[in-house]
Amino acid sequence: MQPAAPRDPQRRTLELPGVTLSYTDEGSGPVVVGLSGLPGAHHHWRWLATPLFEWARFIRLELPGFGEARMPGVVKPLPLQARGELVARALEALQLEQVSLVGHSMGGVIALETAVHHVRRVKTLTLVAAPGPTAHYPEAVWRSFANVLLVRPLQPALTRIARLAYKRLGFSLRDMTDEGALRTVVDAAFTDFGRHRDNIGAARLPVLQTWADDDALVPQRFHDELARTRPDWKQLRFADGGHDVQKFHGVEVGAAMRELINRA
Repeated sequence: MQPAAPRDPQRRTLELPGVTLSYTDEGSGPVVVGLSGLPGAHHHWRWLATPLFEWARFIRLELPGFGEARMPGVVKPLPLQARGELVARALEALQLEQVSLVGHSMGGVIALETAVHHVRRVKTLTLVAAPGPTAHYPEAVWRSFANVLLVRPLQPALTRIARLAYKRLGFSLRDMTDEGALRTVVDAAFTDFGRHRDNIGAARLPVLQTWADDDALVPQRFHDELARTRPDWKQLRFADGGHDVQKFHGVEVGAAMRELINRA
């Protein structure tokens, strides 16, 4: 079920050494921090935010390349470990002692990284349409393309091509900067799925995994593989909803998250 209306609060900025992050902050109660996928920004949580607003403080955190977030200098791969560290630094800067993380798609990979390696800061974890232990795209092809994108003289032209490709694929460009267009490919291409696989096995906190069988971006077999790998996690499966379960089933996902947090 979709909520009656989406929520889009004003974005704020958070200055950290060497990087500017952006975020939104609304509601009161248990703190829930959302990490969007690639490409993604705060508005990808707008349908889930409405049911969460009824009982939680919901913070949508944008990492470099998305929304108002910026990392000065040449765009280069940001390792999974570094992305998790950025989230932990942001939580510390916002003076958040312990939070529940929810990550969409690649944001789920980053959320899991944060939960496993910064245990005291994370109470529960919700993975929305997140990849499983095996890469769902041809890594060698993506890395070859990413290496071309990293050639500075070619970046202006290739960035325009990348933005057009995202538009044709149905992604919103409303918050996509040139940095974001590059990072979407580069960070995805160099995501360490071996480390992600280790994180899946190492997680020792309450986890909710939710997905839709008609997900065209992360096909059903990858979600099924993750469910088989961690059958002890709570699983919420839908027949439809595509890759944006949080949009089309925001009410159900919000209710399952509330139950998970209350029991933790």
